[in-house]
Amino acid sequence: MGIAIRRLDGSLEGQVYVERDDLAEAMISTGQAERATFGEHEVAVAPAMETPESAKPVAKMSRAELEAELERRGIELESGSGKNGRILKSDLVDALS
Repeated sequence: MGIAIRRLDGSLEGQVYVERDDLAEAMISTGQAERATFGEHEVAVAPAMETPESAKPVAKMSRAELEAELERRGIELESGSGKNGRILKSDLVDALS
């Protein structure tokens, strides 16, 4: 028998699937999952792992490459650690790390 659960953590967060009774009860009691109805049952698939489009390490990217990667990921920096809040290359690297 199985219990439909919705994962609350890990790579399967938000996924609804049927788990063996004893495992489902253990996950529910430890806060890793919550009960779900069988009508919400779907195939659980881990999200695709995000990988950088460039094989170049972040620390070796140019400022233009760093800015492009930040834009691709939707990350915006309002101020940096430079004089008068100027955004330095190190701030861009830190934002991607």
